[in-house]
Amino acid sequence: MWKVDSKRVISDIAKTTYKSNKKRNIVTITAIFLTTFLLCTVISIGLSYWDTVSLRQQRMNGMDYDIELTEPREEQVSAIRDMDEVAYAGLCVKCSIGSRYGNRELDKIKFFWADTICWEKQVIPALESYSGYYPQKENEIMLSKSALRAMGIERPAAGMKLPITCENLAEGFKNDETEKEFELSGWFLDYTGESKGYVSEDFYKSTGVRQTDLTQGSLKISLKNPLYSEADIIQMQNAVKLAGNQIIEADYDTISNFCKTIAALCMMLVLVFFSGYLFIYNTLYISVNKEIRYYGQLKTLGTTSVQLKKIIYKQVIWNSIIGIGLGLLLSAMIGKGVIPLVLQSVNPTIDKYDAGDASIWVFITAAVFAAVTTFIGSKKPVKIAENFSPADAMRYIGVSEKIKQRNTRGGDIASMARQYLFREKKQFIIILLSLSLAVSLFEVINVVISANNAKNILNHTCDYDIRVLNLTLLSDREEQVITKGLLKKIEKTDGVKDVRVLTSATAIVPYQEDIYGDYYRELYNSRYTPGNYEKDMELYKIQPDYYSFTCRIVGIDSKEFDKINQSLDKQEFENGKIAFVSKTFTAGSNGIPGKAVRFSIPTSVQPKKEEQIKIGEVLDTFPAHYSAGYTPDIIVSHKYLEKLMGEKLLIEMIKIDYDESFSQDTETAILGLLKDNPKLSAESKLQRYADMKNTENQIIILGGSVGLIIMLLSLLNFANMMSASIQNRSKEFAILEGIGMTRKQIRYMITLESLYYAGLAIIISLLIGLPASYFVFNSFNRYGIPFSFPAVRNLVLFAAIILVCVFTALCILDKSKNETIIELLRKEDN
Repeated sequence: MWKVDSKRVISDIAKTTYKSNKKRNIVTITAIFLTTFLLCTVISIGLSYWDTVSLRQQRMNGMDYDIELTEPREEQVSAIRDMDEVAYAGLCVKCSIGSRYGNRELDKIKFFWADTICWEKQVIPALESYSGYYPQKENEIMLSKSALRAMGIERPAAGMKLPITCENLAEGFKNDETEKEFELSGWFLDYTGESKGYVSEDFYKSTGVRQTDLTQGSLKISLKNPLYSEADIIQMQNAVKLAGNQIIEADYDTISNFCKTIAALCMMLVLVFFSGYLFIYNTLYISVNKEIRYYGQLKTLGTTSVQLKKIIYKQVIWNSIIGIGLGLLLSAMIGKGVIPLVLQSVNPTIDKYDAGDASIWVFITAAVFAAVTTFIGSKKPVKIAENFSPADAMRYIGVSEKIKQRNTRGGDIASMARQYLFREKKQFIIILLSLSLAVSLFEVINVVISANNAKNILNHTCDYDIRVLNLTLLSDREEQVITKGLLKKIEKTDGVKDVRVLTSATAIVPYQEDIYGDYYRELYNSRYTPGNYEKDMELYKIQPDYYSFTCRIVGIDSKEFDKINQSLDKQEFENGKIAFVSKTFTAGSNGIPGKAVRFSIPTSVQPKKEEQIKIGEVLDTFPAHYSAGYTPDIIVSHKYLEKLMGEKLLIEMIKIDYDESFSQDTETAILGLLKDNPKLSAESKLQRYADMKNTENQIIILGGSVGLIIMLLSLLNFANMMSASIQNRSKEFAILEGIGMTRKQIRYMITLESLYYAGLAIIISLLIGLPASYFVFNSFNRYGIPFSFPAVRNLVLFAAIILVCVFTALCILDKSKNETIIELLRKEDN
């Protein structure tokens, strides 16, 4: 044997070998191409998905900013805008409230003035769409579509006249109402579901409201680096010298939440990359294994191991260049052409040139990964070919010749299938790992998609399908607008499951130190109650009906009780022995539970009679809509409140649940019953979903695309490995047929083997995917939605895996069905 050190000879052999193995090269190129394409597409679509979810979050917030300073003074505004860490800061002031439109009562439409920075850089980016222009004249107004719907305006037009009764929010003028004829300058859509509007600077100044008035003015601050710590906020507070009740509202968990999100993203990327790595590795391993005899022949002719390595690597490089190039080209075509057109078709508000626009770094990352993976994946197969002696290579048939004997009961087919399964342990592990990791990744992505599904979010944030509100309770003209007749009609409407009735009245609660002492002390230490604690408490003792210390007493039915109750006895609640309280200004229970509170209701049957009820539980959420004062609201049973109020009891609202959530037919029927009553307002999660529909369709398409690509990757990986495994064993099948085994029995054995693979892969994927899904879900869960595993989607995937596993194996086996036993025994592996 002599060493042939000729580059030209090596290149010629590599070219000849490459040309003679067109089919295998096509398979290898396809694997590299698919991995490059899938990785590039998954990352680019994943980034677009993340951007869209983040954009929807902005729209649900109604404004894009990081932190805010309440009641800002002019010098503070200037100081913050001059800070190096601040990108920009916009000023926003709530200056008025719309309480009536013509003869239609309104549910407190809030009117804001926003300066140019706030409107252009913080409000507009958070809008789904807007028409017209920001108000310039004193009588111009821009309204949200929610506000327009509340006013009964379905088709707004620029310049239309709007007679609106406004409440002045200036200190000393609160509850002062004046009617003003506005001119509509424009309208907008966000996802807050709030009725609000923007007014001109001239109107804002005419109200007398100042940006330093408590809870009215705020400076919205957008930072250059949105990751900040508590120390950063304290430093800013010290720099601007907060006074009075001012605070900087910020999320101090920003950095920790960011770290959780990055960790979750990294986990998913690792699964994506590892699945891609195994796909390329498997293909190269199979390709080189099939050439072992040929490489043995080259060694017999004097080719050295180093030269053999060069021959193989040259072929790998050629395949990589073609596969990576085609993968990047198709990914760019999909990213620049198909996806933008699809996204624009479901969301016309986006620009087709911006939709799906992937960064050049995505393509570079995918290309480098595919190249490195191909090189690393080829090292092991090359080493195998390099270490085979010529004699061993000529005897190599692609599978281990040593079969460990096991005790079986009669050598049944199921036992044979299990023996074949575990005979090639490395191959078994690679196949199982490839499939399990890809399926685990699909499970994780399914959970992420489910967590960001608009219907899931709205089902969690809204405890009703539609809410009907009695608007007269906002004024001094209270009346029973939700009549028994209307209730019966709603209850009989097709598709209505439940109707929950909430009644309410204003209650006077005399000063009771033993019950509310701790609560009021904490309240007066907060920013929400200006004034002197001692003086206000003295006034409270003398004048219990002073409006700041009244509360709302709310009656709920048994269905609402079942929704909010955690620990109270239902019978005691129904009989008026025990109640809930609800408060928003302080944290904790403040020592209130377990004590009996005294109260009276001026509008009850016996207005001067003092009632008493035990407080059993403090609620974090308020089941009703209206509130009266600082004193915690009392929630009692409808039966008990009806006993106190008699016919004077007014229904504040009804909450309606549908048989099928988001049912358009049911909602249309209910709205038809309400349309002629201007003293009622309806708010539904179906309408909010309709507002979010464009972005939701975009999210569904992007998320579904990622899921389908991952499913494709997992199934291709399995099909690739099973194909090689069965082809390598074709001679063994021929031998089995020669000793009497039928083709039907072989098909049954292969089917069992495929089912074992699929079943084990599914079990392992659940062991990996469930904990990973839970971690990723909690990292992305911005709405406090309970964790749930999307069983239907995953069952579809599991069924697809089982079918593909069996179908792939049988198809490959059937390729040899027309060949005789002698032909199979003579068949060469190459």
